[in-house]
Amino acid sequence: MLRTYLVLALLTLAIPAAVVRGADDTEPTVRGKKAAEWLEMLQKDPNGDRRRAAVIALGMLGPKVAGVVLGLSDALKDKDAAVRRTAAQTLGQMGADGRKAVEPLADTLKTDKVDVVRQTAAMALGRLVPAAKAAVPELTDALQDQHAGTRAAAAEALGRLGPDAAAAQSPLVRLLKDSEPLVRGQAAFALGRLGSEAQAAVPGLAEAMLHDSRVEVRRFAAEALGNIGIQAQAAVASLAQALKDKQVEVRRAALLALNKMGSEARPAVPSLLEALKDSDKSVRSLAIHTVGPFAQEEPTVVPALVACLADEVVDVRLATVEELARLGPVAKAALPALRDLQKSDGRSIVREAAADAVRRIQPPS
Repeated sequence: MLRTYLVLALLTLAIPAAVVRGADDTEPTVRGKKAAEWLEMLQKDPNGDRRRAAVIALGMLGPKVAGVVLGLSDALKDKDAAVRRTAAQTLGQMGADGRKAVEPLADTLKTDKVDVVRQTAAMALGRLVPAAKAAVPELTDALQDQHAGTRAAAAEALGRLGPDAAAAQSPLVRLLKDSEPLVRGQAAFALGRLGSEAQAAVPGLAEAMLHDSRVEVRRFAAEALGNIGIQAQAAVASLAQALKDKQVEVRRAALLALNKMGSEARPAVPSLLEALKDSDKSVRSLAIHTVGPFAQEEPTVVPALVACLADEVVDVRLATVEELARLGPVAKAALPALRDLQKSDGRSIVREAAADAVRRIQPPS
């Protein structure tokens, strides 16, 4: 505990609240020291806490200052794990200017013996996209790391790379069965970010969405299927089944995914009609907009939407009116209910929307 207080005191003394620039605006300083002085401290000071303070100061000076990115990259080999971790974290904050750190970070991810340092290196790479594309092989290998945090961070980083990480698809699919829920969730997230490239992952994602014990994993899997889009049409039946999930966030994600399937979602119409009665108002509204486009092919849709005009929640009634208006003449059977709503609804926004819907369904002659 005493050492922790000493470290905090040291960092407070060493690092001010802001970077100060010289008179010519070319030599910024932190606590009166220029980059070269902090770099010297980082390289030569025998005290690990002071070297870590130097890393923080260099991070404040920023990547545009000569020597900063190189010096922080060298610090990834410091004998003190806390210094290495802070260096990796700081490099991850460099954005596009930190692209030269990709290779050193990838090497750290591959070789460092300390779990949390590898994890931080993976997280840093995820923040250096698109330059981190060069580290896809190391990130892919890290999906098998013994440390769950590193596996999760590597999956997240690959997800941030999107289609550039397509080569990692198979290992990510295997990670959907990882023992750690955080890892499974990040694997699902990453597969969704691959987009249409992840068609082969659809069966694994569908299984995770329906059977994983953790709600966040099921939600991520449903979202991933939606992001894959039409290429995930084989999962329509599974998405329809997910509309009965006990957790509302999974039901919402499944509805959004079905909405992205377009006409391929037609087999889910019976389940979508049931979702119109869901206990959650946002689910009901999403179901209205998802099932509406099938009204012309499915005669049960318009009557089901008419029933939604009596919903106690104004947002749901409004969503229904808007969807019926969008359908135009196809929704002719809804005219009596809409005219009644136009006269009797307690909210003016609904009455006005109903009047507009009537005009769009049956334009004045």
